[in-house]
Amino acid sequence: MDQGLLDIAHDGAQKPATDRLMSFHGLKPSSALELKAYDIDHFGETERYAGACSVPLSPGARAIMRARLSLPSLTLSVVKTFPRIIRGYQLMNAAAVVLPMDGVTSARINGQSMGHSIVMLRGGSDCLVYEPEGRLVAVAYFTPPPREPWSQLGDGYHLVNPASDLLASLQHLVSVTLEIAAHDPDFLTEPASVTAVEQSLLSTMEAALRTGAKDRAVSSTMESYRRIVADMERLIQQDLTVWLKAPELAAQIGVSVRTLQSATQAICGMSPHRYSRILRLWSVRKQLRIGAGRRSVKACAIAHGFWHLGEFAASYRAAFGELPSETLQRAMRETI
Repeated sequence: MDQGLLDIAHDGAQKPATDRLMSFHGLKPSSALELKAYDIDHFGETERYAGACSVPLSPGARAIMRARLSLPSLTLSVVKTFPRIIRGYQLMNAAAVVLPMDGVTSARINGQSMGHSIVMLRGGSDCLVYEPEGRLVAVAYFTPPPREPWSQLGDGYHLVNPASDLLASLQHLVSVTLEIAAHDPDFLTEPASVTAVEQSLLSTMEAALRTGAKDRAVSSTMESYRRIVADMERLIQQDLTVWLKAPELAAQIGVSVRTLQSATQAICGMSPHRYSRILRLWSVRKQLRIGAGRRSVKACAIAHGFWHLGEFAASYRAAFGELPSETLQRAMRETI
């Protein structure tokens, strides 16, 4: 494999290769590249390394694609996601760089618009990401080297906005690297080639971090909103059998109903009632997916505050494209 295949990724005048990755047509499994499809029930397995958890916002169990290349000091993935809310991020002694690979700009992190920004995560990040539509993202996961600019990158999340040509070069480099892994995996068995790939990726990310404009700090209002949503979540989780209405939640948090509604709309993109329903439905599904032990669908529903079983079944089907009894039956078959 000619080294020029890596060099062209740095040519900003070239058209990025991200279009081929939109449907993964340019990729195939190989000895170097893992290419897998997940449903929403199993996607969480891919997030554990980052200490994150996704809650789906759209119905059905659509396929979620992921391509992953594991290098000695860096893991590179491209993921086609789904409408969701992501909570958490705990990266022990590690960093993750999340690169947008499409034109979707609707995502928010702690209420802050992400636009075309590169998200850089390090250490623990108390954040909630709202993605109202599926995205194509690349994720590089690695131990940051003890040099600038990584040594100056504090724990938490950082939004970086590099020049458009540098962003395109990084996107193209990711595409070319994965295509090499798919079509010429032997290239990546050569130590010199692996070193060149890793250095190219790292140096281009460093250039983005050094030269990219940093988004201003989250406003005090958004910080307050995030704390309100966190308090609301804790109240909901304390006793899922009790469905607190917005006035009750607001009173216990110590804010007005209007402020509570503004906070959940800004951070989660929805009302407190809808967010509470989504959290409960997803919790029910996770319980049903493990077979629910000796508990029935009715018992699981009541344990999560759904006392009207007909309404619960309709809401569950609207959220996941199947009845809760079908989820439980499939889970029980899978454990036989």
